[in-house]
Amino acid sequence: MLTEIHHKTNKIPLVLHGGTGIPESMIKKAISLGVAKINVNTECQLVFAEATRKYIEARKDLDTDKKGFDPRKLLKPGTDAIMDKVVEKITLFGSNNKA
Repeated sequence: MLTEIHHKTNKIPLVLHGGTGIPESMIKKAISLGVAKINVNTECQLVFAEATRKYIEARKDLDTDKKGFDPRKLLKPGTDAIMDKVVEKITLFGSNNKA
């Protein structure tokens, strides 16, 4: 069906909304059938929350330096987790080295 849609829209690039949780093989197939943008924000939110939770559960948020509490330290594990997930997705989607 995706092939038909791609051809009926004169091969206009398609967007896949809700790409989180779709198996890699299906993502690659969708890309081969004209999907040019895949939304995976939920996946990014999940890895952010997990990394932040681990940081807090390890009580690292209570470690203070001479400046006192630094919220950037609290957000760093989550931010790093999102960056890692985005790199993973860029590679999966075949978009690396194309910008």
